[in-house]
Parts: sequence; structure tokens; C-alpha cells
Amino acid sequence: MIGSPQSGSPRASTVPDQILAQARRSPRRVAVESAGDRLTYAQVAAEAAGVAAHLRRLGAGPGDLVAVAVPRGVDLIPALLGVQLSGAAYLPLDPEHPAGRLSDIVADAGAAILLTADAAGSRGVRAATRVHLNDIAVPAGPVPPAGPDPASAAYVIYTSGSTGRPKGVMVTHAAFANFIASMRERPGLPDDVVLPAVTTVSFDIAGLELFLPLTTGGRVVVARKAEAGDPRRLSALLAATDARVMQATPITWRLLLEAGWSPPSGFTVLCGGEKLPADLAERLLDEDIVLWDLYGPTETTVWSSVTRHEPGRPAEFHPVRETSLHLLDDRLQPVPSGTAGELYIGGTGVATGYLGRSPLTATRFVADPFATTAGARLYRTGDLARRHADGRIEILGRGDDQIKIRGFRIEPGEIEHLLARHDGVAEAAVRAFGDTDEATHLVAYIRPAERENPPDARLLRLHLARSAPAYMIPARFVVLPDFPRTANGKLNRAALPDPAGSAHQAAPDTAPASADWQAAGSVEQRIAKIVAEVLGQPSIGVHEDFFSLGGDSLRAIQIVLRLNEELETEIPINALFETRTVYGLAAQLEAGSVPDPGSVPLLDGRGPRLSAAQWRLWLHQLAAPHSTVDNAPLAVRLPGPLDVEALEVALAGLLDRHPTLRTYFTQDDSGLPAPVVAPADLVPLNVEDGDPRAVLAEELARPFDLAAGPPVRFRLVRGDEDAGGVLLMVVHRIAADDRSLELVARQVRAAYRGRTVPVPPLGYTDFSEWQRVFSASPAARRHLDFWRDTLAGLSPAELPADRPRPATRDWRGGTVAFDVPPDVVRSLSETAAGHDTTLSVALLAGLHAVLARCAGGSDLAVGMPVSGRDRPELENVVGMIEDTTVVRVGLDRHWTFTGLLARVREAVLAAADHAVLPFEDVVAAVAETAGTHEPGRNPLFDVLFSFHPIPADPPGFPMPDAPGTRYDLSCHLTERPDGGLDGRLVYATRLFDKATVAGLASTYVDVLKQAGADDEGTAA
Repeated sequence: MIGSPQSGSPRASTVPDQILAQARRSPRRVAVESAGDRLTYAQVAAEAAGVAAHLRRLGAGPGDLVAVAVPRGVDLIPALLGVQLSGAAYLPLDPEHPAGRLSDIVADAGAAILLTADAAGSRGVRAATRVHLNDIAVPAGPVPPAGPDPASAAYVIYTSGSTGRPKGVMVTHAAFANFIASMRERPGLPDDVVLPAVTTVSFDIAGLELFLPLTTGGRVVVARKAEAGDPRRLSALLAATDARVMQATPITWRLLLEAGWSPPSGFTVLCGGEKLPADLAERLLDEDIVLWDLYGPTETTVWSSVTRHEPGRPAEFHPVRETSLHLLDDRLQPVPSGTAGELYIGGTGVATGYLGRSPLTATRFVADPFATTAGARLYRTGDLARRHADGRIEILGRGDDQIKIRGFRIEPGEIEHLLARHDGVAEAAVRAFGDTDEATHLVAYIRPAERENPPDARLLRLHLARSAPAYMIPARFVVLPDFPRTANGKLNRAALPDPAGSAHQAAPDTAPASADWQAAGSVEQRIAKIVAEVLGQPSIGVHEDFFSLGGDSLRAIQIVLRLNEELETEIPINALFETRTVYGLAAQLEAGSVPDPGSVPLLDGRGPRLSAAQWRLWLHQLAAPHSTVDNAPLAVRLPGPLDVEALEVALAGLLDRHPTLRTYFTQDDSGLPAPVVAPADLVPLNVEDGDPRAVLAEELARPFDLAAGPPVRFRLVRGDEDAGGVLLMVVHRIAADDRSLELVARQVRAAYRGRTVPVPPLGYTDFSEWQRVFSASPAARRHLDFWRDTLAGLSPAELPADRPRPATRDWRGGTVAFDVPPDVVRSLSETAAGHDTTLSVALLAGLHAVLARCAGGSDLAVGMPVSGRDRPELENVVGMIEDTTVVRVGLDRHWTFTGLLARVREAVLAAADHAVLPFEDVVAAVAETAGTHEPGRNPLFDVLFSFHPIPADPPGFPMPDAPGTRYDLSCHLTERPDGGLDGRLVYATRLFDKATVAGLASTYVDVLKQAGADDEGTAA
């Protein structure tokens, strides 16, 4: 037995206790930051106290679980801490994981409450009660003086389960506090440590990153997903924050080194999650750093041992304090030094057990025969190990089938169980291959239900992706007529063939790419070669989805690093995540000569210029000054008690950060627009009584005079019993798109709660200048050629209207609301996933089918908004960056929905690849050959489709109907928390009666139902 001494001091306070105490000692010190957002210790404590009070009012307390699905950012820590201050334990969910899997975990854990950042958080995850951080008031009084009971559960972490169900590990506050105290002693981080948090919150080691610094007065830097997954951006984050320590898995450290990271002298590397390769240890030690190798299962509270490595000196091995390590045989007897045995761990860190799994708990957590304390237990790790003469314990491998990939524990049985649920699979087996832990990848073996008709590997991946996180999806699928067996008929997993030598590959991975999908130019060929080599494929098509071929984040990073080295370019790591194809990567490379936003200086010292979209909107307002069609509503619910002065300060800060919201448009002597930026004055607000929806409708009906004042108006309406309020805003589209409205709402809430909101590094003027330069670039000409070819010969479809089309438009519109039930959405999502596409594409295909039935044509063009924010520099810019693209599809009445879906998918992907070109440039290019469009019509299309995967309205606050429309018909769909869709058909009243459009809505829902139930049925 190897152990550390029991602490002789009284039991330590809980981690929440320690954080609250630190907040009282240094309230103004920065506690957490992320992407420019910062919270002080006082703000963390106050916001956590608000969460705790809100949860307690809902009945949460000791013995309860609250699921937390909050994106990476500063809100994450107050959310987790607030749950613990309520007395409940938190169940961390990774919002990136499939909603089906998260729903299953929430149900298995019995968590009645799901805490998210806002109404958009973790859509599709089922929970009895959803709580949004944005709706929780921050108390003005003192924070609670004490935290939870040390014996109560602090958190529950779900890990892979061998029976097909993930299992929840329950860890107490006492165990977690002991771990944090031990890590403060050894490795011994400084009190003012700056620690980047790079690990997903559903991985237990994230607890060290998120909480340890806050117990000593340090600072947590929560890395965004793009930073944590991109070694170059992570390297820049380490430099920018002057961090001198970080915890990560071996593959992250290797990728950092390969990306050129050079740590400062004395940097502390905490490396764990899987075995530390000897060559990586040598490379790290060559960098003059302090290297700690960490080991421990979730069931014994994060880490159970720490080992320090130094050049030329024996490794220093230490158990975590109040922890004992035993190497035992099958009879729980110690094995001699140097002999392999199974590792058992005891002490304060041993978890309570598996939530709701008493038999499994009894199997893995056994009575400790060596302890002097009654009731003490040992955790049976399943790891085989041996003890060296110097006391160091070396992990040799597993005594069971469990696999570790990039720190994540995977039970093959869980994947096999999910695969066996596919109709085409009679039996499944999963095995890991790889020369090193870092290179390990999963291979699935399939015995098909029909020997002559094996399941498609692409569809198997999609089948798994609905229930399993990305790291559990096999890279390869091998079809076998039968599996190797032992003498007693059980699966012989070790005899499953190496896929490198197997000829029984599932069909899609060996089928050659069609001529249209083969790499054409030298750039595409070189990219395709690199991607195929990394994926271990003989070849791939330029339009094949990288992730559908078994790619993952690790391989994506490897591909981009190789591309940048071999092609001498600087593609960002997230490029492959965004484009997903060889074709998309090649297009990004071709566009690489275009300057980034922000690198184009303002010419001739002039002020802001209009973007292409602003020109269109300005001309419309000039021609129709009484039009309200471009008025956009926004409602921000503010928790009470209402502080009008704080809100006025928040709005002044908003206007100061985003000049577009205070820009009005006069005309110069030649009649051209001359933007004028007004000063960011304080916005006086009067609290009104009344129905917020009626007040907002009133404001929407008032046109803007863009030459006389800013394009935004504010009203404040008193709220309900919580003494809060609703801030109502109407913004002209010349100043803000949908993404901008989300940013405005988020920043107003943050500033109102006393947070410091960072100024974005770029402004809208940078975007408009970049757009101007891009439109004149060679890359833009390639996109223009595509659109000329794609839209050649397009004639508008004639929908059966109730009245003749007038030569002029009056912009008046009506709205018909409709509902798509959750079961229809689920069926349609499964149909879409089964054909390698998205719910959005399936919804658009359904609309095409309805339009074809009504118009009777075989050539339809539908408009679709695109965000225009592909570049990360534009993520936090407020302005009209959103643009419009055209999806043209040919169809007839004899197609099945499957055929229609394939056509729409192809058209959407092609349009997305060329959507960077301003819509106005597309219209001008098509007009060169087609001439001007018909009076009373829009150029290129008269029907718009829009799908919002996030709710646009505050909970319980439906927006008023649209004040008008510029299209004949527009279909808007928004996801609801229950998994259904809220739909609106907005129509031109000059053409249609409401009853006609209501019939269209009913037909559309019927088509979606049929498509979800029978995708082989006729489409129209």
C-alpha cells in the first residue's frame, strides 16, 4: 500500500465556502475572464447567490441534482457555484453533445431542473423545468455566509457505461475540497495563479481549472471552444494572459509544440487523462518547464496521484493527500513489488458510488480491508499496474475492455449497444487500434442483418451521432460475415482483424468518388491527398463531409497544420469545421489573398461608407419614407428590482461601443448618402405601464427618418410581480441584423448587471471597407461566374394569388402562425440525418414541394438569409452583416422526398460556398444577361425561407406580427424548447387573402409530416 497521511487539522471547508471567503477578502479582483468578458470575485459571488436563491425558490436543495448546460464563458462558473450554494449538486452537460444523449442523462439522473444561459440553451434537451441565467436577478444584499454540507454531493459526472447506458459518478464536497487542497500543496500553484480552463465541463478534470484558482485569489481564463481546439489560438491565449500553468491531455500538449508554442521558462505543465508518452515528456522537458504527470479516475475525485519529472532525476511520485493506492490480486491481497496487480484506490476522494446503480456500485466499490475507519471503501479501477522499488506506480494497461481516447473513458459495450439498435446491424463489436495512446482510434465491426446488403457506414455514423458524442464515433467500419469466437462461444475481441488489412470495409468508405466530386485543380488535389492520408482513406471526393468520413477534432487539427506547412498558407484551425469539405477548404485558400476585415484602412480620411446592404436599405427608405418593413423588434426582460439609472448607463455604453446604432444618413450635394455619427449621449427612460407587446407593436408601426436621427428607439415597460421590466427596442435594419440583435440583448443584460462589456476590436466600418475591397478582388469574380451560370434563365414562379399583381408595391403584410409538433420535427430530423443533411434543409425541401404544388412549375428559386460572419473577427460586430443567397432547385411531381432532399441539399451547399459575395453584386451580374426584373417583383426570388435554431423572443413574450413585408411570401421557423417549431407565413396582402395563406401553412405541415413518416413518398 502506498498512501499519503491523513490530515490532522479539522475538516476543510467546502470549495464554495473558500470561494465566498475569497470574495470577501478581495471583492474587486478579477476572478474569471473569457473572450474579453470579466467578472470580479464580488460579481461571481453575487451572481452565484442569485442562482442559488432562484433554485431554492423552485424547491432545489440538498439531495437534488440540477443539470447545467451553459456555454464556455464567464457565466459558467457562477452557474455551477450557484447550484452548489443552493445545496443541490450540479450535473454538467456539454452543450456540444447530441441533445438525445443529454436528455437521456438528465432523465437517468432524475434532474428536474435544467439551467441554461438563455432560452436558446441546449434546445432539444428534455427537462421538467428550464431556468435561464438571463432571467435571474442579482441580489443587492450580502452573499450567503456559508456553503453546503461537506457530506453532501458536490457534482455528478457521467462516464461511458459498458451496458449501453452512461453512468453517473457522485462526488461529495468533502472529497472535492480535499482534492483542491492537495493540488494547492502539490504541484503547489501560486495564490495569484492565472489558469486557462480548456477542458469540457462534462470531463471531471475541468473542476481543477474552474475552481482551484478561485480558492486562492487567482484568475480563471475560460477558453472558448475555438481557442481550446486550435493550438495556435491556444498558444496566443497563453501569451496574452501571461499564464504560467495549464492542465491538458497529452495530445493537446503535443499539438501545441507542433504549432510552434514556446513556453516561458518555468512554465508548469499539468498533463493527464491518458498515459504520458516518453517522447512527449522529453520534448516538454527540453523546453525548460516543470512537468507533472497526473493520474486518477473520476470515481476517486479527479486525480489520485501526481508525478514530477525533471531532466536527469528520478520521477517524484506522490498520492493525493488522504489517498491510498493498493496493488492487489484477485483475493484482494497485496502483490510483491515489481509484480502486476490491479490498482485499488482508497481514501477521502472515493466517490459515493454510481447514481441509481446499486449493483454496479457494490461491484466496483468494495470494503477497504486495510482501513482503520469503519465503512471505508476501495475503488476497483480496472487498471493493471506495478510498483517500482522507488515507490512509483506504473500503469500497464486495462484488465477489461475499457478504452481511453484523448482522456475520455469509453466502454465499447455502449457503442455496440447503440449500433445494434440500427435495423441493418445484427451484431456489433468495437475495438481500438493505434500505436500510441494519442493515435488510438475506434474501429467498429458489423455483422449485417442482411449479408448481401451491409449498412452504409455514413448512415451508421449519423445513427451514432444522434446519441453519442463525437469522440465515441468510430473512424472505421468493417463488415464481417461472422465474428471470431472463443472456445465457449463468446466474442474474441482480440482476434478482430486489423482494418488496415481487412477487405471487408463498409461500402461508402471504399466507393470511389464520382467524376463531379473528384479533385479538379492542383490545390484541390493536394488538399484531398492530405485529408485522405490523415483519414487513412485511399481517396475522397471534394464534396464529401470530413466528419461523415470519420474525421474528428484531432484529425481536423492535424490536417490544417499539414496544409499550412506544405502549402505555406495560414488557414485557421476552424476552417475545416466550417467548410467540412475539400472544396470548401480550396475556396478559402483561393480567397486567402483578400485582406481580413480590419486590415483595410479608411481611404482618403473619409468617414464611414455604406455597405452593399446598407445602400439597398437606404434607397428603399428614400423611395418609401413611410415604410416600416425594415423595422426590427427586440425585447429584453430585466429581472427586478428595476434600476432605471443602471439601465440608462448600460444603454449609453451600448451606443458608445457600436456607432452604427447612432449613425444617421443625410445627403451630400450630389444626393449621395453622407453618414453622420451622433455622440453617445445618455438615453433618458421613463417607466411605463401597459402591455409590452402592444407598446412594441406601436413602435414597430412608426417609420424611421434616417436623415433626422439614429436608427434605434427605446421604451421601458414595467414588469410583473418581480418588480422587473421589459426594455423594448425597435432598430432599423440599416443598423442591425438578427445576430446584432442577439448581441445587443446580451450586452444590455450584462451591463445592467454591472459587468464590463468589452469594445469589439473591429467596427462595422471595417466590415464595409473589407466588403468593398473583396467585391473588386479576383476571388469575387469566381463567385460571380458561379452565380451567372446557376441563375441563367431563371424566371420567377407565379404563385396563385387572390388578386392580380400590381405594378407597384405597398409593402403591407399579414401573418399566419402555425405549429410543427415535436414528433414531426423528430421524425423529419431523423429523415434528414439519414440522408446526411440537416433539419433546416429538410424544412426548405418541404417548402419547395409546397410551392411546386401551388405554382405548378419545375424551377423554383427561394431566398435564404446567411449570417455573413464566417470570419471570427466579425462575431461581435453590430451592424447589417447578414446577407441573402438564392437556392434554385428544379423538381417535378414524380420525385420522392428523398430525391428532392438531395437536390435541395446540393443547392444549399453550393449557395453557401458562394454566399460571401454581396447579394447586390449577384443581382447586378445576373441583370447583365437577364435584363431588369418585372415591376412589382423582387429581383431573383419572391419567396424567402428562414430557420432560426434559437428562440428569438424572451420566454412568454411573443413578438408582434411583422409590420410589413418586401416578399410575396416568407416562411419563418423557430425552434421551441419542447423540440417543436413555431412557424409564421408572412404574406403580401396586396396579393393574398389570409385564408389562402392559412391553407398553404396547413399543406406545408402535412408535407413535413409525410416526409418524416415516409421519405420515399412523392414530394408534390
